Amino acid sequence: MTMSPQWRSLIIPLARRAREAVWPALAKQYRANPSKVSGFRLKALGIADLSYRPNFAALANAIDHTLNLDGSVIECGVFRGGTLLGMAHRLALHGRGDVGLIGCDSFQGFPAPTEEDALEDGTFHERALQGVYSDTSCEALWARLCALGYAKNIKLVRGFFSDTLPSLGDLRFRLVHLDCDLYESYVTCLNFLYPRLVSGGYMVFDEYDLAAAAYPGAQKAIDHFLADKPEKLERRGDGPHTRCFIVKR
Repeated sequence: MTMSPQWRSLIIPLARRAREAVWPALAKQYRANPSKVSGFRLKALGIADLSYRPNFAALANAIDHTLNLDGSVIECGVFRGGTLLGMAHRLALHGRGDVGLIGCDSFQGFPAPTEEDALEDGTFHERALQGVYSDTSCEALWARLCALGYAKNIKLVRGFFSDTLPSLGDLRFRLVHLDCDLYESYVTCLNFLYPRLVSGGYMVFDEYDLAAAAYPGAQKAIDHFLADKPEKLERRGDGPHTRCFIVKR
């Protein structure tokens, strides 16, 4: 049964307030024993997990296959932190809470798209416009990380990738998750992070063929970059939940 807009406008704010009311108690339970928290509660906490989120399969697989590698984990395109927390959670379940994670995001939405992001008719999809995904907050996400016990594990880096990635210097990475949507953002991240990905490390792309209807520039950037590289795209997940990735040689 489809919910009418009127009912949605009433029910969704009530559900949000209810979730906010129980969140501190759920966070306390999580800190006490992350392995005992159900998928339903992980969802309420905003922690991505395979129990309720099939599109997390590629990242879960990447975490599992890089446990014994050196280097940190980095995500470019954090938004509200669901997959960043999901990766931290999965590492914790494997007893690898010592692995550092870095989350990079402007926390002010997209920069202006370029012509490579345009659709075939020359227009831009409404989800590719400047400022989209600005409904987030670095401060609010940091407060959530602290409440869940991840203040020592996760570093948030605020700003556009072209400005912030150089500050990471010569850090090496076992896992790179790129969820940055636009052509120039992908080019910047690929150019900086690919050389710093260790052998056997994974680079997972949130946008590729399934997202081309909104973000055609993402696929262009990935294809252009990998054209002269030895790695080939692989896929993980089913149907609309499929994500592409490469394993560094």
